[in-house]
Amino acid sequence: MAEQSGGGENETRKAWNEVGEQFTELGKRFGEHYRKQGREAAASAERQRQAMNEALRKAVDQLDQTLTSVGEALRDPETKKRMNRAVRSLGDALGTTFQTLSDEIGRRVGGRGLGDDRPSGGGEGRRP
Repeated sequence: MAEQSGGGENETRKAWNEVGEQFTELGKRFGEHYRKQGREAAASAERQRQAMNEALRKAVDQLDQTLTSVGEALRDPETKKRMNRAVRSLGDALGTTFQTLSDEIGRRVGGRGLGDDRPSGGGEGRRP
């Protein structure tokens, strides 16, 4: 399972790139409004409150758009299949990584790999 055609991975990457772009834009908006507030320090409290409310409304709108797109993607059968493949691939990679790490730790401390608990030879069972 570790080797995939890349289609599911590409779709997953695109979906997360879109999330990243949306949150980047959201962060820029917050920054713009923050800087704007600094320049307009002399403006009335009501005007500042309105600008903050607008910024929050835009942030909520962006978050709503992002979560809606995630929800729609999760309801799409093809996206579900690709997500399952991506998660399985992640699990395979993590399993391989931890097995390799376990074996290396076992080798360095002078014992067998932690995952090597299979009997060796003809029915001898586990060695200590």
